[in-house]
Amino acid sequence: MLAEFTINNDPLRPSICTNLCSVCYRNNKQKKIGCCTYEPEFCLFDLVFLFLYYPDHYGLILKNGQLIKGYNGIMLEMKSDLNQCPFVSDIGCVLPKDALPPLCRLFICRQAAIFGPAMIEEKFDLYFSSKEYQLNNFLNTKLIDDQDITNSRLHNFIAEISQTINTMISGINRINLPIESFKREINIEDFGSLL
Repeated sequence: MLAEFTINNDPLRPSICTNLCSVCYRNNKQKKIGCCTYEPEFCLFDLVFLFLYYPDHYGLILKNGQLIKGYNGIMLEMKSDLNQCPFVSDIGCVLPKDALPPLCRLFICRQAAIFGPAMIEEKFDLYFSSKEYQLNNFLNTKLIDDQDITNSRLHNFIAEISQTINTMISGINRINLPIESFKREINIEDFGSLL
């Protein structure tokens, strides 16, 4: 099998993807236990980005998300009470690539990463010095974190600050972005067995 990795060096919404997710050895018809069993967590910047560029997805996430204090500040977690992410389908994720939260866009499991370029982990770590991460921290300082935060109050905050954020991101060049591609022939039986 040809293992393929693509790194999109978008300065605002970078991503790493591989075709190995579609043949993940942890997935089968009876039980899906791969990465997409986790409920996605959307940070404040994700929510503002969705509000600006994907309002239908934003509305669904706001309506069904549960407010949490996560690794990235205030977040909405998509509790689905299912055994997989509510956005996963037979053909993959139904969300546009740049609408995914950082973890979904940048994480490649160790079992798949060993077939990819050495820089995959480094690319994931770059998130914490990215413009996206800085904007998310900025938003967390602007939202007063108290016990009374509700989805409605969160929406009002996002609606109020979205134009400020839109102005801040409008100067970021996202045209003709550098994309790195890597391909490697692998024995599919080795996927998941080398660790």
